[in-house]
Amino acid sequence: MKSAGADAKGILDYLRRNTGKKTQLRDVHNTLAKINRERRASTSDEQRTETLLREFCLISGNSACMFTNDGTSVIDVVCIQSARQKRLFRAFPEGILVDTTHCTNRNLYKVFSVMVTDVFGKGQYVHHSIFERETEANLLLSIGQFKKENPSWNNVLVIVSDKDFNEKEVLAEAFPNARQLLCQFHVIARLRLKVGELADVTIEKKQAVKASCHLMMKSQNALEYKKYKDTMLRLLGGNTSDPFYKYFQANWELCKDEIECGWGKLKQKVKREYTIDEMLATIIMLQEWSEDSYVKEFTALDTRQTPLQEDAVDPELSTLAVQLSPHAYRIVAKQYRFAINDHAQYCIDTSTPGKALLRMEGVEEGERHVVNTQTFQCDCVFMQTLYYHAVM
Repeated sequence: MKSAGADAKGILDYLRRNTGKKTQLRDVHNTLAKINRERRASTSDEQRTETLLREFCLISGNSACMFTNDGTSVIDVVCIQSARQKRLFRAFPEGILVDTTHCTNRNLYKVFSVMVTDVFGKGQYVHHSIFERETEANLLLSIGQFKKENPSWNNVLVIVSDKDFNEKEVLAEAFPNARQLLCQFHVIARLRLKVGELADVTIEKKQAVKASCHLMMKSQNALEYKKYKDTMLRLLGGNTSDPFYKYFQANWELCKDEIECGWGKLKQKVKREYTIDEMLATIIMLQEWSEDSYVKEFTALDTRQTPLQEDAVDPELSTLAVQLSPHAYRIVAKQYRFAINDHAQYCIDTSTPGKALLRMEGVEEGERHVVNTQTFQCDCVFMQTLYYHAVM
């Protein structure tokens, strides 16, 4: 029954109904523990983990590796990545989110995961590793394996992490072209804390300043951001020497990018009493379920965007709407509407051999993109050869 997925309470209910005995829950737990001890007595955690990884790699495209300490025979790092995870990263490599989850097994190994944003705007895991300790050496092993299996790693432009991630220098060295940002949740929490510590205003105004910081993080454009920033300064009495305002200018003013993380429920699905192989088996099972759900959602008929009323008259947008997800459609449609309106102006500088600097006038502060005129690839978010900037 345990192998079939029944939990201790389900087994207890079955025993009481079929035997008529008043079996206690602790009796079931003791029996299950005895069965597990007998089953595992002949093999070590390392042997069971190796067997599990070999089975995982039997599926075409899957990859896994295990780094073991030669002196102690203790597993230092285990890395796993499925074929679908590789395809997802290859499709959406520009922005990744990294995080380390603690308290997932009895040996206190940490789970290091990498996530991207899919076509629906949701987070998807594209890599998992487990560490004995969150050290620079172990992280280098994990990232090295990730880069080995994913040649498109050099397309990573943004890395989002939380405030507790300790080895940011390793990420900076491994991804030299990427900018590191702090997860939005932790940015807001940090700002709220600093408002309470530094702002030289009343408690009521501190609450209003916190609200302004939150609104700045949610701003959709530079005008909104400036409006809420001006509101914050007004609440501070217009005092640019206020300790919090000076802190904000020094540490956060240039961090205007908005990248939300959808970090999921991994910690809720694994248990602290799991051994390493049990934890890995759970992660693999959850990953397979997540991938199947994504494929089902991606191929469903109702996951394509219905053209908005104002877009229905445009044949290009009408055609585009039924081919893309709502998330991708909204991004492309916004650029398309700007490209065809009367206020759009493009300035192109081709003085640099092999490259063209394109600047769009009519938007806030002007957007700049560089197009490689030899490969017709743009540095914009879409990274596609047929995107409008490249066509220009």
